Amino acid sequence: MLEGKYLTFDLGGFPYAFSIDCIKEILNEWGGISPVPEFPEYGRGVINVRGDVIPVVDMRKRLSMPPAGADVHSCIIVTESSSTALGSIGFMVDKVNNVMDFSMDSMSEAPRLSPASSKYLSGVYKHNVSLIMMLEPSQLLTEDMIGAIDSYAEQKGISTAKE
Repeated sequence: MLEGKYLTFDLGGFPYAFSIDCIKEILNEWGGISPVPEFPEYGRGVINVRGDVIPVVDMRKRLSMPPAGADVHSCIIVTESSSTALGSIGFMVDKVNNVMDFSMDSMSEAPRLSPASSKYLSGVYKHNVSLIMMLEPSQLLTEDMIGAIDSYAEQKGISTAKE
């Protein structure tokens, strides 16, 4: 949990945030998402972004929220990731809000509600009367997802970030 700039976004009407340090770009429009065989349920597939293949995680499914169709506010937040062979991961969210400065005096440790959430929830930011859950993007992937992404890259002969 570090103070600094965070990109805030909504999922199911609740605010979340990623540190701006890991964000590559925000996609408001993208082509079709190509399904990938044997992706975990929360993996939507892959997209082509200027020649780069980017796996996409549906954040609603990943956080066990009810599904919602994509609309004009839906975005894909592309993050850098050393966890997978492709080097970038996209996270589909309901809406991107803004970049905020998070200070230590308004941050709290993440509540330890379950072993799974303890891994990817890095802290809580108190903003006015609401709480913003601070997520760690690289920790949102399971070993199954990382394996599926790396296998896909190998099968398709995609040059990887690890090479």
